[in-house]
Amino acid sequence: MNFAGKEASKFRMSILVELKSGLRNVLRASAGFGYDFNLTTPLMNNTAMPAGSDVPFLVEPVAEEVERVLLLFGKIRLGPEARLLAVARSCPIKRFIAGAVWWPLGKAALFQIACLPGVDRTAVAGLLIDRVGECARLAGLETIQHALLLPDDDEWTGLLRKHAFECLRSERSFEVAYQDAWKRIMQLHQKHGARIPAAWQTRPIRNLSPETALAVIGSHRLLTPAEVRTFWRKNSAGGFTLDLSCLLFDGDRPFGAFLARRMGDVYYVDVQVVQEKNPILRSLGDWFMMYRMLILHDEALRAGRDVPIRWLKFRSGEVEHRQTANLALRMGGRELPPCRVMAKTL
Repeated sequence: MNFAGKEASKFRMSILVELKSGLRNVLRASAGFGYDFNLTTPLMNNTAMPAGSDVPFLVEPVAEEVERVLLLFGKIRLGPEARLLAVARSCPIKRFIAGAVWWPLGKAALFQIACLPGVDRTAVAGLLIDRVGECARLAGLETIQHALLLPDDDEWTGLLRKHAFECLRSERSFEVAYQDAWKRIMQLHQKHGARIPAAWQTRPIRNLSPETALAVIGSHRLLTPAEVRTFWRKNSAGGFTLDLSCLLFDGDRPFGAFLARRMGDVYYVDVQVVQEKNPILRSLGDWFMMYRMLILHDEALRAGRDVPIRWLKFRSGEVEHRQTANLALRMGGRELPPCRVMAKTL
């Protein structure tokens, strides 16, 4: 195995260990969400199936089974508030064929489902969706929402519609190959770097307050203040990368925000905002934040603290956030088919 392969393997193992630990901790605390989950009591009865039966059945994995179920999801970042459900077969031995992970966010339960290759999603979707809904109701939540944006032609979009899910909102998204973004941003820095005001600096959000970002973001339709605060927390499920996400300061005045999350080898840019009336300075701020993210990631790669990012994906409203869309296109990106946020009221 080459060096990169070894580092990737170590990185995946560290994530898996962290997830396993986090999901065990869920039996002790709800991580400050303010809901009484009574997590010391199982939400479902793990009744064993009769010997020789191969009928799929629901189970809430015990601690020693967590790692096996998490393998269904690949690289997924979860916090200690996450709950894990699975569909298993017992013949010839107990094996997990599908799983669902869900966590609270505001008054909604966000969830994601994963299956083994070849498993009929139709056969397991109903079991898992119904159980997530039941757990969410017990937790006092009002809706369940698929955690990932889905295009119209995705199989899960159709399955969710069959289970009474509706489109909460639509978003535009743009995809840029990481190497294309690197090349373009480095060209811009070489050409315009001297024009960056001396008082400008970026600061990773790890040591900053989400309230500072909210003052810059203002009314951002794609992320609510509750979501920003939740994603800001260390070990938050699907949260921001605390060292690569940043705020842009002019001296001590924050006026730009670059907030993103990593999922596998994709880096999702949720917020890219520069509050500056001068269009030239606004453009400089846009690519300068991106430049700092790329440099920090490159330093982490060289030090063996990270594995490569392959793609950058930018979120944009249907008509808002033209600033984000323009930056993605200038870096050689392409617009993807519209995606939907699918949700169901309980």
